[in-house]
Amino acid sequence: MKRHYLSASFCVALLCLVSCQEKPEEQPDDGGGHAYKSEFVWDDPVDIFGFQPEARYAYCPSAIEMPDGSCHVFFCGNPQAGKMVDNVYHLFVKADGSMTEAVSVLQPTPGTWDSFHCCDPSVIEGNFRLDGKAYKYAMFYLGIDKGDCLGNEVGVAFSNDLNSTSWVKYPSQLIPFDGDRSRYWGVGQPSALSLDGKGKVLLTYTVGDGNGTRVVYNELDMSDMSQLLVGERKTVPTGGSSIVFHNCDFAFDRDAGRIVATIAGDWPSNYPSFIESFTAVASMDLDSFYDNSGSWKRLKDINYSVSGYNRNHNACLLRDSFGYVKDYKTPTVFFTISGTVPTAEWSYRIMRTDGRIIKVEVTD
Repeated sequence: MKRHYLSASFCVALLCLVSCQEKPEEQPDDGGGHAYKSEFVWDDPVDIFGFQPEARYAYCPSAIEMPDGSCHVFFCGNPQAGKMVDNVYHLFVKADGSMTEAVSVLQPTPGTWDSFHCCDPSVIEGNFRLDGKAYKYAMFYLGIDKGDCLGNEVGVAFSNDLNSTSWVKYPSQLIPFDGDRSRYWGVGQPSALSLDGKGKVLLTYTVGDGNGTRVVYNELDMSDMSQLLVGERKTVPTGGSSIVFHNCDFAFDRDAGRIVATIAGDWPSNYPSFIESFTAVASMDLDSFYDNSGSWKRLKDINYSVSGYNRNHNACLLRDSFGYVKDYKTPTVFFTISGTVPTAEWSYRIMRTDGRIIKVEVTD
């Protein structure tokens, strides 16, 4: 399970994030001279999956849209009711909304670095080679060998089929944590994007260490894992707003030249205080992202007014298999809701909401 250790500047950071809120545009109606504004809205959420009434959780999805409108959803869940040990699960949602049974496809490996939890999946397509065999898909995930949620690390596993029930793990950490594993959260919550449709990957992930909490990225060449190349670690820009970024998912909009993000929100003071109350969704010009010179343009938050729940967290963008969205202005987001009753984890379930732009008449 995830826990975050953040700096005291979080509240100020949220105020800065609000300043990036997207503004509606007003324009005249060609027919009657009426003024209208373009307003972004989230559709009523669709319930995707949860294990209730069992004492089990389903959260932190990674969703891949197929050309026919169906999608593969990978998420974090616990196989044994009442026991918080994470596996990665998969289910296939057909275009008509029906779905397959949720199946555990990645589990902790006893005696290794990920022997306790495997969670936070992010899956992309490419061309990868491990031990001389070619693979089409890579699943990045958080792993840990103990139950105190400190010292997390990032791993990767491979498959040639999104429906596979067995993924082949790279035997060691892809991104190890070099800090004090008895004190700090570590590295995790990966989000991967293909840079070339082959073996080059932009990998983002959360870091929690003695320097605070932030989201960073590396460019990797995973064409041949025996010659893995990991580029320089860089910090994801916060647009000068001092936002404490964590638990983010990213996607590219190829046509618009922008990068889109879901960004975890704040923590309430009441139980469960470890679960964020809202998810922010924002975009930035891709050149500015790489130059660390731009600002994030924020859509409306996914919060109680959207879902009817007080906790809205662990989100992802619906992307194609390489990590691209159709339109950054109207993204689709899968997110996790939870109640505020003990034990909150057992109420985690996955929802989907689609962004739309509507015309609203200005009456004053």
